[in-house]
Amino acid sequence: MTATSKGTIRLQIKRFKEFWNTFRRSKRGLFGVGILIFYIAIALAAPLLTPNDPIYDNYVAGDFATPSWFRSIPGGEKLNENFQLVTEQGFPTITSLFQEWNFTTSSSESGSITLRYDPDVGNGSASLVFRRKSSTVLAKEVRAHLTKKFPFPYGPPRRFFCNITVFAEGVEKVPVRVSFTISQIGGNQSYPSFWSEKIENTTKTGMTPSPLIDSYDPEIKKRIGGDTLTDPAKMVFSEPANYVYDISFLFIDNKEETIGEEFEAIVYVDDLNVKLYGTAYGALGTDQQGRDIFAQFLYGARISLLIGLIAAAVSVLIGLIVGIVAGYVGRRVDQVLMRFTDVLLVLPALPLLIVLIAVPIPILEGIFGSGSSMGKIIFVIGVLNWMGFARVVRSQTLSLKERPFIEAAKAVGAGRFHIILRHIIPNVMSLIYVSLALSVPTAITLEAALSWLGLYDPKVVSWGRMLYDAQINEGIERLWWIVPPGISIALVSVSFILLGYALDEILNPKLRRRR
Repeated sequence: MTATSKGTIRLQIKRFKEFWNTFRRSKRGLFGVGILIFYIAIALAAPLLTPNDPIYDNYVAGDFATPSWFRSIPGGEKLNENFQLVTEQGFPTITSLFQEWNFTTSSSESGSITLRYDPDVGNGSASLVFRRKSSTVLAKEVRAHLTKKFPFPYGPPRRFFCNITVFAEGVEKVPVRVSFTISQIGGNQSYPSFWSEKIENTTKTGMTPSPLIDSYDPEIKKRIGGDTLTDPAKMVFSEPANYVYDISFLFIDNKEETIGEEFEAIVYVDDLNVKLYGTAYGALGTDQQGRDIFAQFLYGARISLLIGLIAAAVSVLIGLIVGIVAGYVGRRVDQVLMRFTDVLLVLPALPLLIVLIAVPIPILEGIFGSGSSMGKIIFVIGVLNWMGFARVVRSQTLSLKERPFIEAAKAVGAGRFHIILRHIIPNVMSLIYVSLALSVPTAITLEAALSWLGLYDPKVVSWGRMLYDAQINEGIERLWWIVPPGISIALVSVSFILLGYALDEILNPKLRRRR
């Protein structure tokens, strides 16, 4: 490294120290930087702070779940969080079958059912084996139950989902009917089977309920409640109590032609589980599709800041180029550029943005694709937000080009590009910093306004989209849904404004002298 390079580095370090010493005396600037650091930190740490995807992870809990901290408020005792009957579906170990589940059978003298653990089916399964005890007498009907009791000391869940997978072997001679239900222990209310299926053939692939046992499914509503207007979750889990998950197996040995044969029929049961979707979840609850609002808030910080910064950079770059070219070249170029700038200034910004985003324009569609993509939103906001900065840069350039150092540069043969790059741009750099800081809030609020009107990129979530989802899904009364993104839009905008004022005070010599 040459001595000149070392001297340049030392000079830049010295300038930065002087700038920082001046900046840290600005309370407004420090407050703005503090707010900005906080939101940048949560945006970067979003994957660490939440395991949920803000768009694609539907029903991490019940829809419209309240925040978990509501449970500590008086009256929130009946709110419940997610509950799973077993932590791992299937039977990964033999103890997960014989210690967690209870097996009973009504074996007769002529037929019996035994329970064994089979590690070779799935991740492990429960195997119910039927054997006829006598080769000359039919067993008729032999029943067994596999049950698991569990407490649910809360109010009704928002939704429940049940799962079961059944394999069968040797049931051509002895069909089996498998069914299951959930009921309250000691309760007076009884419900029809959630699922019941007669199996008469060997199955090579697992048989599962069709349709799936989902309390939101109209067929399940009719089966349990009698019509599609009932809520099975409120009917089955009507009160805090102990419940039992009961799987019934009925082997039907009534085929006379099988008398004299020795055989066994086996039913393999796997993936037994019940999931109850809670009415309380996380720090900010869930939206209309059961998505984590806290995850949307964290990832929304990324999108809002990204759109604000890039769109502001685009607008500042366009304004810088137009302003310098108009101011330095002058004459007809100046007239054309400034009249074009004036035309754009008098157009209402938001309606023009809506038209450019909502109406298919072939050029934009070809570059950014159809719909309201994030790239299209950034581009449109950027190209419609540069006019004021261009006029400021033009006026500064008109003043600078008459200065003696510009005349001296011309006298020694410097060209236009050299003068612009070496003399004009460095002298308007303070305007760039201030304008960039003040343009970000405009870009963020414009994006929020577009998203609030439904013109958002469906692949990402921003704070504006959160407000849109809240307003169309009657979430306005759910303050935990609308306040965090609304306050955050305001705080981030204020932080950049404070930062812009602080930079203006530092970089503007007139303001420094005034202080």
